[in-house]
Amino acid sequence: MRLINILPPVRLRWAAALFAMWLAVAGAAAEVAAEDAGAKTADLTDLTLEQLMEIRIPTVTAASKREQKATEAPSSVTVIGSDDIKRYGYRTLADVLRSVQGLYVSYDRNYAFLGTRGVNLGDFNSRILLLVDGHRVNNDLTDGAFIDTAFILDIDLIDRIEIIRGPGSVLYGNNAFFGVINVITRDGSGVNGAEMSGEYGTFDTYKGRFTYGKSFTNGAHLVLSGTLYDSAGPGRLFYDEFNTTNQNNGIARDLDDDSSQSVFGSLKYRDFTVQAAFVNREKGNPTAQYLTTFNDPRLRTIDKRAYVNLKYEHSFPEVIDVKARVYYDRNDFEIGYPVGATLFKEDDEGEWWGAELQLTRRLWERHVVTAGAEYRDDFRQRQRVFEAGTTNVFTDVGRDQRNFGLYAEGDFGVLTNLHLNAGVRYDHIGDVDSVNPRVAAIYSPFEKSTFKAIYGTAFRAPNFLELNLSGGQQIDPEKITSYELVYEQGIGRNLRSSVSGFYNRMDDLIVFENGGFTNFNAEAKGVELALEGIWTNGITGRASYTFQDAENRTSSSGLPDSPQHMAKFNVSVPLVREKIFAGLEFQYLSKRRTVRATPLGTTVPGEDAGGFGIVNFTLYSRNLIKNLEFSASVYNLLDRKYGDPATRFHQQDIIEQDGRSFRLKLVYAF
Repeated sequence: MRLINILPPVRLRWAAALFAMWLAVAGAAAEVAAEDAGAKTADLTDLTLEQLMEIRIPTVTAASKREQKATEAPSSVTVIGSDDIKRYGYRTLADVLRSVQGLYVSYDRNYAFLGTRGVNLGDFNSRILLLVDGHRVNNDLTDGAFIDTAFILDIDLIDRIEIIRGPGSVLYGNNAFFGVINVITRDGSGVNGAEMSGEYGTFDTYKGRFTYGKSFTNGAHLVLSGTLYDSAGPGRLFYDEFNTTNQNNGIARDLDDDSSQSVFGSLKYRDFTVQAAFVNREKGNPTAQYLTTFNDPRLRTIDKRAYVNLKYEHSFPEVIDVKARVYYDRNDFEIGYPVGATLFKEDDEGEWWGAELQLTRRLWERHVVTAGAEYRDDFRQRQRVFEAGTTNVFTDVGRDQRNFGLYAEGDFGVLTNLHLNAGVRYDHIGDVDSVNPRVAAIYSPFEKSTFKAIYGTAFRAPNFLELNLSGGQQIDPEKITSYELVYEQGIGRNLRSSVSGFYNRMDDLIVFENGGFTNFNAEAKGVELALEGIWTNGITGRASYTFQDAENRTSSSGLPDSPQHMAKFNVSVPLVREKIFAGLEFQYLSKRRTVRATPLGTTVPGEDAGGFGIVNFTLYSRNLIKNLEFSASVYNLLDRKYGDPATRFHQQDIIEQDGRSFRLKLVYAF
């Protein structure tokens, strides 16, 4: 079964029309609701224009490993707050990220894969560094980071999400190839008591959460939380590639189930913070991935991820700011490969610990210098492949490696409206040595206008899985050189816009092809347009359009799973002031090339996945009843039929996605 285009290709004039429509609707709604919000508006008129602008410009910590305004960061930055998560009914981190300009997500019925600036190779999200409160959650087996139901944190525990675009190896080393995503959790005062939440949705999906948070009089902040999730998934999925009588006519029945259990705890007292998290996720896989037997329930994955992080932060006034941390992490992966009557199993284990010291000094009020050192010991990396129920072991590989990095960055105020940011980092990871600089000029010639010119490089070393499956072939580390221009502009009191142009040259990207891993070269260029609005009457919205063109320089062909056009539109309108909100979301992706595996394991081109547009709608209420929040969401409201490109481990080229679905959610605080 093949999918057809639902929407025509997006053109620049169509994107401009979308922005104009959004401005017209939001502006009209603002005027209609202005009288209702009069009291609040009156309060804000007491503030200066500069103070009003500060309300709309968020601060970020991940861009420079210190707090600064997003307009001062040496990167293109987006910040998504918890209020947006509630108003648009986002269920996972993947839901949040697919709403952000320049990002897109593909789902293969097992994992969600994040694409950015035209590149998504379906290999475990190893080119984006994912942090939770600054702690790296990419694992040491695939260097991957989960963003779906296997993400280590319940989405209700998120205070805000920082998306930092562009190479980040200058401060973070490995994996910060295309950018850094820092998920910041709620603290004790943000919870301020106990919360219970319950959800029910399509496919018999249930979720329950209990959270306790408290800010004590002695200054301590405590958060404890636990979550249970279970979904039966669609009972019937059809794959034309397996449409034969001996393969159940291509129908996979009751094989898309998903369940997880997670816990999180954080305690902060004075300069010390200890944080721990754990998730256990089990997922059925209906796609017969990895050339396994179709419609066999034994194809399942189990992922376990845990960490403990101890952090110390202290500021010695007019001397130096000190940050130090030490941590322990563990990652476990299990999968069954059914082939006929035989079941092969794979068990992978990873354990590591590390430490980091960072020093920051402000000089003459206008200059900030940061230096740091990081050490990590991957003391356990093991992969076993064996035949279940027998003593036959086919693979039993173990290794360990020690990694360290040294970095320095300076932010220098050359003029009152011009500052230069420059830094460099050296990393040694296994047999790989890498030096990566970043230089940025940030100029504000007019009030509410900011120009950024950014140059940087980053790298990704071959991970444990790639080294094991390379078959003795030399696999080189990946390298990216990036050039970016950013223009950010405030428009009146309620709007902010941004335009980003980028060019990325990528050398030695690692990809699975014809049964093994190999390197290839690529490049990507494009433009991202974004507009955001916030009004005092409670209306919020954002719209974006992205044009991106990514090419395999080795073969002179386009990259798979790389939409050339993306358009996104979100608006949230209060139906009852401060109590009931209606959130509407539209997302469009143009067609994408695909690749697939043949029954012999070779990699061949597939049929294009058609472009699509989907609409999501959420009603969200708070305090209609004291301390009670309620939301009702409908996803893919128009029941559009569409699919995402499969990975190189599938015989399918397109994986069909869900039609219309819903979720109901209650949160009670006491």
